[in-house]
Amino acid sequence: MNTIQRLTRALPGAAGLLLLCASAAGRTGTGAVEVELTWNSRAVEHLLNRAGFGARPEEIERWVEAGPKALVERLLDVESPEEPYFYDRLEVSRDALADMDREGRRRAMQRLKAADKRQLQGFLAWWVDELVNGEYPLRERMTLFWHGFFTSSVTDVKRSYPMIRQNELLREHALGSYADLLRKILRDPAMLRYLDNDSNKKASPNENLARELMELFSLGEGNFTEQDVHEAARALTGRTTSRFDYLYRARQHDPGKKTILGVTGRADGDDLVDILLAQDACPRWVAGRLLVYFEGVAPTEQRRADYAAFLRREHYEIRPFLRRLFLDPRFYRDEVVGARVLSPIDYLVGSCRRLGLDPPPAFLVAASGLLGQRLLAPPNVKGWEGGAAWITTSSLMQRGNVMGALLGVVVPRAERLDPFEQFAAMDAERPAMDSGADMAMDGEALMSAGDRVARPAAPYSPPKARPSQLDRLITLVDRANYRPRMNLIARITRRGLLVDRDIVDYLLDELLAIEPPAETRELLLEHLRRERRSYGIEGRLVNSGAVGERILRRLAHLILSLPEAQLG
Repeated sequence: MNTIQRLTRALPGAAGLLLLCASAAGRTGTGAVEVELTWNSRAVEHLLNRAGFGARPEEIERWVEAGPKALVERLLDVESPEEPYFYDRLEVSRDALADMDREGRRRAMQRLKAADKRQLQGFLAWWVDELVNGEYPLRERMTLFWHGFFTSSVTDVKRSYPMIRQNELLREHALGSYADLLRKILRDPAMLRYLDNDSNKKASPNENLARELMELFSLGEGNFTEQDVHEAARALTGRTTSRFDYLYRARQHDPGKKTILGVTGRADGDDLVDILLAQDACPRWVAGRLLVYFEGVAPTEQRRADYAAFLRREHYEIRPFLRRLFLDPRFYRDEVVGARVLSPIDYLVGSCRRLGLDPPPAFLVAASGLLGQRLLAPPNVKGWEGGAAWITTSSLMQRGNVMGALLGVVVPRAERLDPFEQFAAMDAERPAMDSGADMAMDGEALMSAGDRVARPAAPYSPPKARPSQLDRLITLVDRANYRPRMNLIARITRRGLLVDRDIVDYLLDELLAIEPPAETRELLLEHLRRERRSYGIEGRLVNSGAVGERILRRLAHLILSLPEAQLG
């Protein structure tokens, strides 16, 4: 029985929701009964989860009082970064290379690749810092959306400069006009190189960009023919790049007549965009992608048609579309709230924001890649599949391990253990072996009640094998002298939480977007009680100092390893 099956057995409510998330796409998005918008902390947290990357505790109460329109307008009031990331072309001229011998050229190219890698890593760290600490979460949310919509990958483009330029283009138009962005993406050097349009010439048209333009960027599958693709490729001939800049080679463009989606003329790339925007399928496709992205479930045909018509009336402007969506009571319906499987970046950034953590951005970049989401390097032109595909047996285990590293409670080599079993490996530090056995038993109970036999924890010994990816992540935070910037003892003291049940309820409410099953709550409560016994703490946890803080962080780690923590 694998990890997810054990979770399903132990936690049927949450795990069932997690595993059936894909089928939730078929659930109804509208109905005969009108839904009223109840503006409360749940609604505020939902909006900040979807329009941003999670809510800080102090934000929720303030926005409940301010009301939905005030929060929506604040989210939509976006400015460009005051200090955008500085980056360079990083190239070696042909003349310089010509003056070098073979060894000199090899070393020059090695230095260039190393510098390019550092520039890419620096930019990704800057972007992740914007996700965690930036003032405009919706701008970054939409930049990430467009990155998965107009997909390009540094793996194929090879260089950081055009990829960073593309990211800036997506950020600049994040809440602007889809029509304008579509025009500009067809002149974007990274896109032209990624989909081989830099080799699209009238003598030998390359159809890669034309095909993805119709299937993924504008119309959706089934709304065009192979002949349309061929003719669209002819319209895009001559669009190429030079030194990572857009270049139009008129001699390579096919000026002849073309018939695209029933429209005949001497179409070029700009004419092609006009033809696409005029199709009924275009607003349906874009509206549908936006609704699925923000709601986490597929809309009904009526809901999609309604929002598609609105998008067309607004001339493909994204800001009014999102204003309407975020003020739509059905955006807050029960089947939407807490029903989206979090992407790795959502899981990591959202957890950091809720806990008030500020780890090195490079750690979050690397951790997201470890969990399956390499920013600026989606797996293919369709972007990340998303949904239930984010969760596998190994990725669920790794999510808990990474979160343990963020909280400072994980042990090296932890990726070979289930999140709950990590605690057993750490219990060698405790005064008695019996208490370690209790902890191991508690972790097993949470994974799958009765599925394994409890066993005492063996003392941990450092691995002799080559360090794993997780070990390298832990080393990264150690070298940065990172310590979790949090004080859970102070938080529960400030709220006057003296009873274990209230402490568990508080952490569950702070860290999860949905209610866990009652049996999960009871298991967590029993875990906290066993922790107390193992450390000999009989009085108030708030008076137990460093030991109490460690216990609370381990409890937070356990909560963030639950299936419910993967939903938002």
